[in-house]
Formats: sequence, structure tokens, C-alpha cells
Amino acid sequence: MTHSHTDGTDLLPRDGFIFGEGSSGPLGASPIVRWRTRSDDVLVSASHHGYGYKSVNEDRVALVEVEGEHGPDTALFVVDGMGGREGGDLAAQLLSEELIRAARPPDADVEAEISLLVKDQIETVLWQLPSRDFVRKILARWRSQWSNENGVDAPDRLIRSALEAVNAESLQSGETDPDRLRSIAEALRELAEMTSPDTTEVALRRTQRRIVTQHPGPGMPDACFVGALIRTGPDGCRTLDVRQVGDCRLFICSEDGSIRFRTIGESVIAEPNLEDPTLPLADLMAYSLHRNLVRNSINSPKLAFKRYRKEDLPLVLERGDRVFLYSDGVDDLFSPEELIEMACHTTAEAFVRDLLLHSERRMKYVSGLLRAERERLPVHLKMKAYPQIHERLNRTRVEEGCYVEAYRDGVTGRWTKPPKCDNTSICVMFVG
Repeated sequence: MTHSHTDGTDLLPRDGFIFGEGSSGPLGASPIVRWRTRSDDVLVSASHHGYGYKSVNEDRVALVEVEGEHGPDTALFVVDGMGGREGGDLAAQLLSEELIRAARPPDADVEAEISLLVKDQIETVLWQLPSRDFVRKILARWRSQWSNENGVDAPDRLIRSALEAVNAESLQSGETDPDRLRSIAEALRELAEMTSPDTTEVALRRTQRRIVTQHPGPGMPDACFVGALIRTGPDGCRTLDVRQVGDCRLFICSEDGSIRFRTIGESVIAEPNLEDPTLPLADLMAYSLHRNLVRNSINSPKLAFKRYRKEDLPLVLERGDRVFLYSDGVDDLFSPEELIEMACHTTAEAFVRDLLLHSERRMKYVSGLLRAERERLPVHLKMKAYPQIHERLNRTRVEEGCYVEAYRDGVTGRWTKPPKCDNTSICVMFVG
């Protein structure tokens, strides 16, 4: 049962909450979901298939709160399904389910899978050593020590036993070649710095397997995501860490609106400085047309979490902070500065409603331009409509210093980013 807080807002369910499937109705009238955490944070979210060429919502928002060792821990995720008709919505749903599960205390199956991940990582390091015979001897020595390993601390013991095996075998071999010794030293360094993977990595592996099982058709559904993992420490302080794969975005601002941290999207085309009035047309066109091609996703051959500096994360949360997580459907329309300005001096729900209404207006505008351009072009050139309307938008940006659109009702819009039609999802946490 979900209980209400003193202001009437329901507490976030213990078993988590996922939404975004089956969105209908106008974007601007999309339902807004509000929860309160046991740490007195307010969570406000919305997810919709958007406006224009998208009719299926491939985005999900996943939220969960669990009782941690020192108090309530919260996990927030925005998931962006990729693949269109090939099942991006399936990938997003499965990943959301696994991320919710991963946020809870690990069960025996999850612990065993973490140990398998550690073994894979260790073997990857060991096979970089120069002699295959030397590696086989190390592996035999190491494997003889962990054949019955299990339990929460098994990953740490696996890493320690691998270090011991490399040390013992290198001493026994009497190796003197400088290059081989350097290779052994590098392997020892990598093992010494190795840490046990967290349950989020297990969620990705489970999702990959479920996608293969549940999508027998052609193509491979894919997804990317961003997550905020918020933990309560022994001193009562709450810290936020980030898990990110792909181009979903997250930023944190303080009560006065200053940005404390922001993620970097993993797109093939890096976002230029859109505040620069001298940005050339060629750079704007490259960004407009290719910004949603990502270098990393859950099915990438070299899947890895985006890494940030240790001095930046984890970040200690302060009362009044606001945490914004959103998919590229929001990022393609608004800069963080625009979102902060919209969220100032208003309620959480009013901010999200304004965002949805502005999104609908901007997406309708772009969709109208695209439709008119396609009607004007001959059949064999209709695919060129999208780059042509973006060239017109970007030329206006070069001339005016921003994107300027005149709507049918006489209102003039001025934007920072070149607009696009897409699924749109956002979750905002107002820290209590």
C-alpha cells in the first residue's frame, strides 16, 4: 500500500514505479506524476511519445526507493529506447525493470552474476600478458582457489587471489625480460585498481539476455539511459552518483539556479557551444542532423559507463538542489539554462506542464515545416526535406544569434537549440 505524506502527496512505492508505456492524447496535456520520498524530496515526471513522426513512446521513467544501511536510498532513471519499429520500447521497458531490480539489495542470483562479471574482467586483464603459456599457468593457479567461491565478498576475494596468482607465477618463472616484466607490472596495477562491479552492470547484462529471448524478429532493440543513485551515508549526508550510457542527460542545480554538475552526452557529434553567436553554419548543420547518433548503448560491443572525475562525483546533495534527468526529446529542445529559468519561482508540476506545452509548440512548428517541405518536393527528393528545413533554421540562427520561430497565433519563439520531434521524458527531483 502507498501512503500519503502530510501534504497529500503519495510516497514513492517500495516496489518502484515505471511509466511511459501507452502514452496517448496531446503532448501538452500529458499526465504528470508526482511522488514524495521518505527523505522529503519531491519527484515530478512526465513521459510521452511526442509530436510528429513518433506514435510509440520508446522512453521510460523508472523510480525506486529502498531502505539502505544508513537510511533511505533513491534511484531515478530515464531510459531512451532505440530501434523504432524494431522494438526500442521493448528494450526501454526491460531495462527499466532490471534497473529497478538492481537498485534493491542484491539477492543470491545477483551476487553470483557480479562474481561472473569480475571473473570476466580479470581474465581480460590476464590475457593481455605476453606469453599464452604463462597466462594458462596463472589461470590454473587462480581458478583452483575460487571454484567454490560465493557470497557478497566473493568478488573482492577473486581479485585478491588473481593478484596472488600473478605474483606467485611471475616469481616462479624467474622472468628477466624487461618488456615482459613491464607487462606483468601493468597487469598487477590493473588488478590492484579493479573494483567490484555494481548491480547496475548486472542489470545491463540481464537486459541484453531478455532482449534476445523476447525479440526473435530482425534487428536488435537497443536503449541508453541516465540514472541518479542517491545514498544516505552514516553521517546523514546524501550523495548522488551517476550511471550513464548514451545521450540521455542529467544536471544538478542549486536553489539559486547555478549548475553544480552536468553530464556529457555520448553522441558521435559533440554539442558545440550553442551560446556562441559566431558559431558557423557548417557546425550547426552537423550538430542538427547527427546529434542523436550515439557512440554507446546497452548493446554496444564495448559497453561501458560514462566516467567522470572523482572530484565531481559522488556529489553531496544540499537542501534546495534540483536534479533534472531527461531523454534526448527534451535535450533537443531545451538547454539546461532554459530549463532552470522555466523552473524558477514556480511549482514542480507547473514547471513540467510548461515544459510539455513548450515542447508541443516547438515540435508542432518543426513538424509543420517538414510537412510543407515534403509536399513541395517531388517524390524522389522527399528525404531531403529534413536537412533543408534545418538549414533554414540554422541560417536564421546565424543571422539572429538564436532560433526564431513565428507561430500562427502571432507569438514569436526564441530558442537555444535546433528543434526536433521525438519522444520526450523528464524527471525532476526537488531535494528536501
